[in-house]
Order: sequence, then C-alpha cells, then structure tokens
Amino acid sequence: MNGPLGRIMLEFAAGLGRAELLKLDFYASRAVKQQERNLRKLMKQNKNTVYGKLHNFKDVKTVDDYRRIVPYSSYPDYIEYIDRMAEKGEKNLITRKHVGKYNESSGSTGKSKLVPMSDWGAWVCQCYTFSAPVGCAYNYFKKQGKKMPPQKGLLTIEVLDHKTPSGQTAAGLAAHPMLFLKHMTPFFVTSPKEVMFPKTREPMDMHYMKLRWALECEDVSYMSTVFITMLEAMFFYLENNWEMLCDDIEKGIINESIVCPPDVRKRLEKKLKPNPKRAQALRREFAKGFDAEPIVPRIWPKCGWMFGMSTGSLSLFTKKLRRYIGPDIPMHQLGYAASEGVMAVPRELNSDEYVMLPQNGFYEFLPVDAPEGTKTLTISELEVGQEYEIIVTNMSGFYRYRIEDVIKVTGFHKQSPKIQFRYRLNQIANITGEKINQHAFDLLISDLCEATGEDFNGYSLFADRTTSPGHYCLLIEPKNDVPDSECARYAEIFEKRLCETNALVMPQIRNGALGHCEVKFLKPGTYNEYREMKGRQGANLNQLKPVKVIDNDERYEFFFGHVRDSLK
Repeated sequence: MNGPLGRIMLEFAAGLGRAELLKLDFYASRAVKQQERNLRKLMKQNKNTVYGKLHNFKDVKTVDDYRRIVPYSSYPDYIEYIDRMAEKGEKNLITRKHVGKYNESSGSTGKSKLVPMSDWGAWVCQCYTFSAPVGCAYNYFKKQGKKMPPQKGLLTIEVLDHKTPSGQTAAGLAAHPMLFLKHMTPFFVTSPKEVMFPKTREPMDMHYMKLRWALECEDVSYMSTVFITMLEAMFFYLENNWEMLCDDIEKGIINESIVCPPDVRKRLEKKLKPNPKRAQALRREFAKGFDAEPIVPRIWPKCGWMFGMSTGSLSLFTKKLRRYIGPDIPMHQLGYAASEGVMAVPRELNSDEYVMLPQNGFYEFLPVDAPEGTKTLTISELEVGQEYEIIVTNMSGFYRYRIEDVIKVTGFHKQSPKIQFRYRLNQIANITGEKINQHAFDLLISDLCEATGEDFNGYSLFADRTTSPGHYCLLIEPKNDVPDSECARYAEIFEKRLCETNALVMPQIRNGALGHCEVKFLKPGTYNEYREMKGRQGANLNQLKPVKVIDNDERYEFFFGHVRDSLK
C-alpha cells in the first residue's frame, strides 16, 4: 500500500520488529540466568497441575534436580491431557497458563497432533515470525542507504483453521500470526481474503489464484512463504502457465479451467476488471524467457526481499528458486521453529545462523550418538562446531520434550547459542514440511502389502528434489513376479494412504508444492547384493540396518542402477 498510510503502517511494523530484535539482545546478554529463571518459574507455577504432581515439580529447585526428577517426554505422554483440554476445556492438567490456541501438525501415524500454545507462546510466535523479519528487512535497507518501500507482498500461505470442541482455535504454527492480523491483510498482501482464508477445504487452484492477483499488482515489494518449496513450485507453475494468466488479466476474468468453488468464484470475479496494459507489460517480459534474466526483478522491480524456511533438506530449493528471483534479493530464513514453539531466529537477512530465544522455554542438549543415560547440557556448556539433540521445555506445558531434532552450534550471540538446524532423528524423508518418519513409513508399506496382496524383499524411499515440484519415489523389490504395469496402481495406493495418514500431503499436492508419488520395481536380489557389497567394504552385517531411505550418492547409484531396465 503506497501513500502516507502505507508509510505509517510500515514504520509501525518495522518499529515493532526492531524492538523485538533489541529485546532478543537483552535476553541474550543474560541468557544463562534467564534459562534458570524460566525453569524455576515453570516449576513453581505448575507444581499443582496434574502433570506437575505426577512428576514432583515441587521438589525441583535446581537444574540438576530437574534432570534427576523429571523424565524425558514425547507427544504420547500428553495425549490424554490434550484430549481433555481440547474436548472439555479442562484446565491445570499440564500448565496453569491460559491455552487459547493449538498448533496443529501432521501426526506420524494418522491423527494430527494438537500442541497447546499458551498466550505467551502465541505472542512470541507473533513477534518473531512476523514482526522480527520486517525489522530485519528495515535494518537491511537502512544499511544499504535505501528507504524500505511500503509493503505489499505475495504470500504463498493459505490459512485453514478450525475450533476445538471447547472453543479454541487450531491451526498451523504459521497461520496464527495471520489470523491475528486477518482484518489488516488487504493492506500488505496481494491475495484476497477468499484465497488467503478459505472457509472450507474444497479444492482450489491456489497457484493460479495467488499469482492472478500478485501479477496484476505492479508494486509487489516482498515475497513470503513458510517452506521455500512452495514458492519455487509457484514460479514453476508461472513458467508453464503465464500465457493463460496474462490472457485472464487482460480480460478481467478467472479462467474457466481453474478449479474454484462456485460461490468463491462469483465473489472473486466481482473484484476483477480488464487490465490490458498490465497484461501487455507482463507478456513482454515473459516472452523473453525465464533463463536470460531472472523474472521477478523484471515483473516486480520494487521487490526487495523475501522470507521463508530454506535450510536443511530444503536448501536445494533455494538454488532452484534463485533462477526466478535472481542472486540479489535478500532472504530472511524465518528461524528454527516447530509446533512446540519458536526457538531461534536470525538477526539479519541472508543469515543461516539463528540465535536461540532464551526467554521462550528451557533448553537441554544431548551430544549426537551419546550413550543412554548421558547427562544433558545447558546453553552454557555447549561447544561451537558440535551437533546436539535438542530437548525442549516450552512455556505451554511440555517438559523435557524430545523433539527429535539435531542442531549444530555455530557460535554465540552474547550468552545465547547461534545454531543451524541439521536434521530430524527418526525421520527418513521431507520435501515440503510433511515430515515422514521411519515408523510412519513402515506402516505405509504394511498397508501397501495388504492392499496389493504382495510381500516385498525390501523397500526404500527417495525424496526426489530434482523435479519441480519434488516428489516421492518408492523403490520396491517384490517377492513375486509383479508385472511392470502394476507400478501405477502401487503408486496410487501408496499416495492415497500417505494422504490419509499425513495431514500436510494432500494440500501440498493440490497446491503443486508436492508431485504425485512414483513407484519403481527393483531387480530380484537387489537387497542381498547391497548387503554383500557392504560386507566387502568391511561393514558389520549384524549392525547393518535395512535401507529405508536413499539419502546419499552411493545408495542412489546402487539402487537406481538396479531398477528394472524397462522402468528406468
């Protein structure tokens, strides 16, 4: 939004963001004491909750007491309490704090997880996933001697929320800040509310819808996504459908081929007018191709920055995205966050180091591959360059929670560690945030065996990120002679079950961020040959685990080299 109001809104948002960065500096300068304070406060506040009484919070006076008295936990330890909270509104089960929201994430075996988010947790999420990135961008422009323009952006997110039986809002972590700002989004987002806040889960061609409005806006000044895969997939869609989009902008219509609920289409079409001038300008740039020069600076010359998660397994998509946006647009990496809370954020653009938020919980760390019973470390005991499993006590009722993430310590900002996310423990695949772990994968294969009536000598999953969009390729060595023609049916069954057991997969496929699953059959004896090869290399075959994921060049070359010739 341009004009005086746009400038006022920008200065206000940037001021909030810069204040949060200063607040982070304040907490980081006394991080060790803040961590100890958080723990004492949580134990005192929650000692009379059901969970607190069960685990003797009243006896915890020190960090060593906490390690000794309170056990590690995982999501199943809280399911009964969360069900009672969400269904009946019961209080004082795991926390005395008010829980007005739930973060909804994909479950490993079916039912999505509901993770309580206290008012404190919600505010931290609001500040550090929305305000702080704007503050970082403002500081970036200022250092460049430039004035940050009023913000109007392309957001790939669509916000789907629902109410629990007891009346709280349940949505993804990234959705809550947008829900808080719902009535203000027309001022800083190109997508209309009907697209950004769909009222139902009816199918809608979201790539088209978001691009349809963003392309018509000449003043797009930023781009936003949760996972970088979504934005890359959107530009891939644009590259293949720009002629249709330009025709529709010229005529002021929504193309009849686009999937959209009839009532939504009717409301949206009332907002459109023919715009032949903009359509002509876009055609001129698209006709030059997408390889000579990046397309984003050509169609949106005011686009100055973007933000989205692009570390870990997503880093490959950053390189693919640069083809569209160019090398010069700076990126805010959003930080390290999960349904359990926001734990670390970057302090500037183009940084993949995140400063931990010492005010937002209590953190413990286990060295990777540490023997059972190893004492956890606190933030003051970490070593730069080492990798650790992070164990989280959040401000919303989870205690010593094994989130199963591995981080690397890259340095310190004052007393607070700077970290990079490395990988998930017990997770074998992730393309765009769906996070398939080994247990879930094994259950999917069990279902596939039952549905097809076939047993397998081995099976492996490959997350193929070389295609746009990325997709899963399942490699199977059937015990019996299954004809090649069955591959398509196997892929359909596998994808259907994957969608049923992981709440994030179907929306990602519909939105074009994730491609359809593929199945390839391996030659007979493939897995035995692999074991023999590893034995020749000196591996202890008693320690050799089944190959569930194709995650390195050696495995890729071996297994794809054993795909039946007719299916290569």
